[in-house]
Amino acid sequence: MFNYLKSRLLLVIGLIFVSFGCKEKSKIELKVPLNTFSMNVNKQLWQPSVIDKDPCYATFRCEWSAQNNIPFYIIRAYKDSQSRADYTSENYFRLQIMNVQSEGNYSINEPYDDFTSYARFIKNDSGNQTIYENSANKLNSSATIEEIISIEGSGFTGIKGSFSGILYNINNQNDSIIIDKCNFTFNKVNWANFCQCSE
Repeated sequence: MFNYLKSRLLLVIGLIFVSFGCKEKSKIELKVPLNTFSMNVNKQLWQPSVIDKDPCYATFRCEWSAQNNIPFYIIRAYKDSQSRADYTSENYFRLQIMNVQSEGNYSINEPYDDFTSYARFIKNDSGNQTIYENSANKLNSSATIEEIISIEGSGFTGIKGSFSGILYNINNQNDSIIIDKCNFTFNKVNWANFCQCSE
């Protein structure tokens, strides 16, 4: 009888330790995204699509690159009811900031091109595509780099910052959209998928 009670007591204690260990493990495995992105379009919150309801997977990314020793960043964000993340997405936003050498304000007023500072927003609606871009004639779009982030073990740097501006329909300058409260943090850049957490 004593051995039976002893074995039951050891079993209960073992289950408590296993249960506690599982709770601790689930807390450790909870991942927090390293990157964030959101903005307002015409005063409405606009956020990239989340893939499979997993907060670690959202359809936005940032790339660091350099051309002739001039560093620049390209930020891409997609919003789509099917979580598509390409030019066929319902919405596609692209921001390119050239010559980012330090924290500060950067004008986004150049024409859309490979190595210019520009912003572009694309709407795809029932086969119709509308493209909005910053104006090269109106200085009303800018990005602010609040922090350049060192990435351990990498030659790349991340950024934290914001963007605001007015983008115009390339086929009708009387049609425009206002983007504000565009805030982003990239502690992770130049990755192949949309995983915003550490891998």
